[in-house]
Amino acid sequence: MRRIVACVAAAIAATAIASPAQAQGPRDCYEEYLRDGKSVEVFCDEGRPGSFQAVGHCHTPLASWDVHGSIGRVRGTSSFVECNALLGPVWIEGYHVRWF
Repeated sequence: MRRIVACVAAAIAATAIASPAQAQGPRDCYEEYLRDGKSVEVFCDEGRPGSFQAVGHCHTPLASWDVHGSIGRVRGTSSFVECNALLGPVWIEGYHVRWF
């Protein structure tokens, strides 16, 4: 019984340690959500040189999906993502960065 409790505790601790690294946003990037609530512009001013792409998490009352933004350069151009839907309101819930 003690081994089971120890294994469960170890699994919870491992999850707690691993999850923040995956859940937190890009370390060297920041965003600017535009007034319409449907778009975000992401800037990466520090970090490894190269290209990146913001991937927006779009939502409507009935669905959710990801939209890939434009290609940005570190310490250069930003990546812009805009969510669009044919019917009903749409908003951007968040984003993550894809590195190239």
